[in-house]
Amino acid sequence: MQRRSAQIAGELEQEILAGKLPPGDRLQSEEKLCERFKVSRTVIREAIQQLRGRGLLRTLKGSGTYIADPSLESLGQAVESYSVLAEESDFLELIDFRILIETECARLAAVNAGEQVIRELKRILESMEKMGAAKDKFSKADIAFHLAIARGSGNGIYSILLGALEKRCIAYAQANRGDGDWSTPVIDGHRNILEAIEEGMPDKAADAMRKHLLSSRRHFVDLEHGAK
Repeated sequence: MQRRSAQIAGELEQEILAGKLPPGDRLQSEEKLCERFKVSRTVIREAIQQLRGRGLLRTLKGSGTYIADPSLESLGQAVESYSVLAEESDFLELIDFRILIETECARLAAVNAGEQVIRELKRILESMEKMGAAKDKFSKADIAFHLAIARGSGNGIYSILLGALEKRCIAYAQANRGDGDWSTPVIDGHRNILEAIEEGMPDKAADAMRKHLLSSRRHFVDLEHGAK
């Protein structure tokens, strides 16, 4: 059943991307889709759910399901759905994706971030220094620091994409913090990034971000190897 629903979702997706189903148009009723694909309502509903998860459809209560208008929010919803549902074995690819995006975010933030963003980064860093080993609060503040840099980059797509990874990154951080002094290296990494942004040095900020995230990547790889 899942395979059939995926096939139907793929076929409808191709029609949407080809412009055969324009944004704002109402999708055919479940009944008509059942007739077209010769499947049950359950299969059609699963296909529609998959397309909603990809940000291609939106459902209005009491009105029906429509082809979604292109928007950054739709892009974010699709990336968030993937990140939450992705297998643990795929998480390394998400980390590499973050490294790519956040390195450039830091570079741009060193040029574009104003005093308000810098004050926010300082506030978050100060709060992290006071939290110590409170993993839950620390992890949320950690991601908030990165999101503030993404906003400070001035690139809305970067900000949306990183925000879409927030839930999975927080969950990972909470589950995999060690019992030793794990907070000090994280705070030091953040401080180096903030200093470079405040100094207005793009290459230095990008390098500091890359080093910081590569450390997280190595930690994940070590955990993976240790589990085998």
